Parts: sequence; C-alpha cells; structure tokens
Amino acid sequence: MSAWKGFPKEYWMYWVASSLAGAGSNILQYLLSLYVLELTGSGTLFASILSIIVIPQILLSPFAGVAADRVPKIRMMSLILFGEAAVLLCHMLLGLAIGLKLALVYVLVVALEAGEIFYNASAAAILPELVPPEKIKDAVSVSRVDDGIVQVAGPMIAAAIYSTVPISGALGIVALVNLAAGVLQFLICPRYARGGAGQTARSTVLTDMKEAGRFIRGDRFIRSFIKVMPMVNTFFGATFSVGVMYLLREQYRLSPYAYGLYCSVTASMSLIIPVLAVPLVKKYEPARIFPASTAVIAAAIAGIALAAFLGMQGIIPVVLSVVVITLLDCCTIASAIPMQLSSSIMIQTGVDQRMLGRVRAVIRMVSLTAASVGELLFGAVIDLTNVWLTILLGAAGVAAASMMYRRSMKTPAEEER
Repeated sequence: MSAWKGFPKEYWMYWVASSLAGAGSNILQYLLSLYVLELTGSGTLFASILSIIVIPQILLSPFAGVAADRVPKIRMMSLILFGEAAVLLCHMLLGLAIGLKLALVYVLVVALEAGEIFYNASAAAILPELVPPEKIKDAVSVSRVDDGIVQVAGPMIAAAIYSTVPISGALGIVALVNLAAGVLQFLICPRYARGGAGQTARSTVLTDMKEAGRFIRGDRFIRSFIKVMPMVNTFFGATFSVGVMYLLREQYRLSPYAYGLYCSVTASMSLIIPVLAVPLVKKYEPARIFPASTAVIAAAIAGIALAAFLGMQGIIPVVLSVVVITLLDCCTIASAIPMQLSSSIMIQTGVDQRMLGRVRAVIRMVSLTAASVGELLFGAVIDLTNVWLTILLGAAGVAAASMMYRRSMKTPAEEER
C-alpha cells in the first residue's frame, strides 16, 4: 500500500473532484445509451450518437492541447465543469418543455464533448503539478482506482436513475454532480505548477502545434503508439460499447438493472488490477506489455463472439452465455489496464511538461476519432448481419493491431533477422 502514501492534499482533493466528474460523465453515458437504444432500436442510429463526437474531436483537440499548456489547467477544468452543468440544466428544461428528442440528444452530446476535449487535455497533463516527480508512477496507478470506483458504481446508479426518474430529471442530477466537482477543483492550488502561459504566450498556436508534432515524430514509442493505438480503439472499444451492449440489451433483452450489474461486475477489474499491476509496469517496458495485452484481449473477444453465437442459436442457455461473456470481458479489462498504465507512465515521465498537454491531446484525438469510426462501422455491420460476427470482427482487428505494434517496435537489426 506504499503507492497510496506521500501525496499532498491537493492531489487527494483532485482525486475526489475527478471521481465526481468521472461519475457524472459515466452516468450520463449510460443514461443516454439506454435512452437512445430504447428510443430507436437501431444499431446504426445508436452508434451514430456515440460516434458523433468525432466532429468536435477533430476540430478542437489541437487547440485544447495548446490551451492546456498555456493556461492554468485546474482553473480551466473547473470552469468547464460549470459550463457543462449549465448545458445540462438547459437541456433538462427543454426536455421538460418539449421532450428530449433525438436531435436534442445529438446537440447535447456534441456540446458536452466540446467541453470534455478541453477538460481532458488539461486532466491528462495535471498530475506533474499535483505530486512530486518521484510519485508520478504511483499517482497514475492510484488515479486508475478512482476510475474503477466510478465504472463500478456508475452503471448501477445510472440504471436506478433511468428506471425511476424521467430522462430530463436525470440530466438535472448529473448537472449537480458536475457542479460539485467544479467547486472542489476551483479550490485546488497546484503546488508543483511550472511552465504555463509565461513560457508559451509569445508563440502562436500553429507554432505550438508544430513543436508538439516534431516531438512526436522524434519519439519512437509515441510515434509507434499513435500509429497502432487507433486500430486498437477502432475494434476494442466498439466491440463493447456497440456490439456487446446491443447483444445484451436488444438480443438477450436484459433489463437496465441487469445490464448495469454486468457493467459494474466487469468494471470491478478497474478497482483491483491497477494496484496489482504497479510492479509489472515498473518492471517491463510498454514495448513488451502492449503486444502481450492486445493478444490476450483479441483471444478473449473471440471467446465472447463464440459465447454470443452459442447463446443466440440456443445451443447454450442465455444465462450461461451472459456469464461467460462477463468473465471474458473481465479478462479483457484486466489485460488492458497494465497496457494503459505503462503507456501513461511512459508519456507522463518522458514528455516535457511544457508540451505534455499538446502531446496528450493529439493522442486522445487520434484514439477517440478511431473509436468513433469503429462505433459507426459496428453499428452498420450489426444492422446488416449477426451481432456475433460483429464481435468476431473486433477480435480480428485487435489481433491485427497487436501484430502491427510488434513490427513497428522492431529495431533495424531485428528486422534484418
């Protein structure tokens, strides 16, 4: 438990505020997913709600990275949370007045994603301002635990809200959560802050972007990571956010509570694995962890596709199919966490703090854009064919990404052999 010791109070204030902000975002994601899928019943329309974030991602991510390196990060994050609370309250009032139509959901998702882009660009670079350099690795791991708490509790809370409160009232609840997180973050004064506006204000936005681009091209790990991670996100994220959700809700007709329980059980891995994975990520380089993790993920997703096929064909009971899918989903999360931790630590410690926001914004933009493309692809494929084939496509895509990464990280001498 030494990983939990030695943090200043500012870090723990941020930890709590980040948990609240993450809870609001997580709960809202589940609420809107359940609402839209019930409203439309279409895999394509459901996926389009998830993937529409690609538009603000492409347009705003470069500017968000520059802003994160220029302005006080914690202040920008708190103001964004206040803004998101206001947007949610406006949509709550519109929903009460005219009903929350599909078009309003699109507008809400785009507006909130615009804020999330700037928020996450700062959040990705804030840890060096809150903890001393020697605690960065521990801070990254501990921060994953609060993500796990949110992911475990969020689905069940969302299911309870969705089953008892109209969707407009649910938006009001999430707005209050965001408001509380914003107030707490506003009270934080980072003690290790350095760099910032004084060092970058004389340069132009374009110059700042070019500087980050040169750094990315010159760093072998980040360059390879940016090439391969989009392919992983295209197939891995969409497998679960579209394929498995559609299977459980539309094919197996699980109730919101049952689906929320499934999400909470699988997300429990995010509570257990981060702390257990610390020795692993300290011992091995990401270049070794990444291909091993993705290979296990691909195998587990293939197993999920098989369980889905057997359940849909009536060869095994639906309950057994759901249990097998849940266990294999836990395996994918347990395998993904060491990969995510090691990559995050490598970036947090290997990138100059003055451009950390820009580099992380580029990585996030590429990754989320790829995930959005994957969600659209999976939604269309589900409407055209069987959902188990869509999940199998996810396994093939992750396996291909694993092989691509192994090849991209080979040295010239290894390639000659």
